[in-house]
Amino acid sequence: MPSKKVKIGGKPAGQEVDVEQWVENRTVNASEPVKMKRLTLDIPESLHRKIKMKAASEGVAMADLLRELLEKHFEK
Repeated sequence: MPSKKVKIGGKPAGQEVDVEQWVENRTVNASEPVKMKRLTLDIPESLHRKIKMKAASEGVAMADLLRELLEKHFEK
């Protein structure tokens, strides 16, 4: 089975980078800089599969789909 490559954005190649600093300073949209924080959570494989299928059917990244859902849920 081929390994899946995931591109998560502009991490400088060939340089020593403080990963935490890089995550905090990256942006979702270049026109609107937003400080980012990384979130890691464990979910059941069945839920992961459902999220992945939904994201694929919409042609978006899982992270973008989940970010949108969280933003809707936590709107003021």
